[in-house]
Amino acid sequence: MRYSLPIGKILDRQLKRLETKNMDAPTRITGEIQRLKNAVQALESVALNPDPSHNDARHMARTHEAGERLEVAVRATRQRSNELLNHHSQRLNAKLAERTGLQAPDNVEGILRNSELRAAVRSLEPEARRDVLRDAVKTKDVATLNALVNANPLVVGMDADFINSMNLAYQKSVAPEILDEIDELLEADSALQAAARTAEKVASESQDAVAMSAFIKAESAAKEASVSFQEAMAPQMPLQ
Repeated sequence: MRYSLPIGKILDRQLKRLETKNMDAPTRITGEIQRLKNAVQALESVALNPDPSHNDARHMARTHEAGERLEVAVRATRQRSNELLNHHSQRLNAKLAERTGLQAPDNVEGILRNSELRAAVRSLEPEARRDVLRDAVKTKDVATLNALVNANPLVVGMDADFINSMNLAYQKSVAPEILDEIDELLEADSALQAAARTAEKVASESQDAVAMSAFIKAESAAKEASVSFQEAMAPQMPLQ
């Protein structure tokens, strides 16, 4: 149907992305897209299946009420998805920091050691500075990486883009599956936001009598066209 079809396509794409991946966080958010699809389909069912005992005004009132329920469902979905995103983002970022060892020092000794290392690197020629960081990534020298990637680029004497690219290269080398899950989590949230915007539009239109009448007429016409096409394509019985 016109309203639930776009959300269904978003859901199908997400399920396809995750079908070979065992990832809790993006799977849970994708489940929220399914909830939205179900809620929109419930509204469509109300709109397209009027109670024979109700007149048009009463039917439109029931559709309006269904739209209000959908609005509530969308708000609840957004709240649940935000909680899921925040919780799992914190969990994955903490897991990434533990795996990579890239964490700011928590004592004076560590702060001074990082400061001395940065000063030594800054005294080198620009390409030699970059070589230090390249070697640290290659050898997984966590102490050097901590001093260089967690500091202001001006203090290190290197371009921010280069530092970020080296940091990402190191993370990919030691925690590829964690980065993959973070990417899938953000992709799932983006898909959910698109589905939620569609559902919000549906809820708004369902409370607009003109828009809803147009929707019902369009769906009815599409159904009649489909029946006519099927009848036209059906095998014809030979004449006796």
